[in-house]
Amino acid sequence: MFRGKMGDQEIIILFSSAISKSFDEEKDIVYKQILSVGERILSFQDGTSFTVADPSRLIVAEVKKHDLVTVYVQHIIEKPFMYDVAKEEDQAG
Repeated sequence: MFRGKMGDQEIIILFSSAISKSFDEEKDIVYKQILSVGERILSFQDGTSFTVADPSRLIVAEVKKHDLVTVYVQHIIEKPFMYDVAKEEDQAG
């Protein structure tokens, strides 16, 4: 779990139970990637899902707004499991 400030609001970042069991070693990197979205997170409506991509993974998260802004990391999709439609179309033809 990460707890900190973004602008003047407190923010919490949590991992889903499936991810927290299998992704311990790189959590700090994922926290930084989520935080790279910046204060735009604060403008998202309650229940908004968003993604953060880098060359090796796609992070899917959801914002929940109650007393605190909480970001739940729902999925981390590693590169071998990402399907690139444009690349497939280029190879086909």
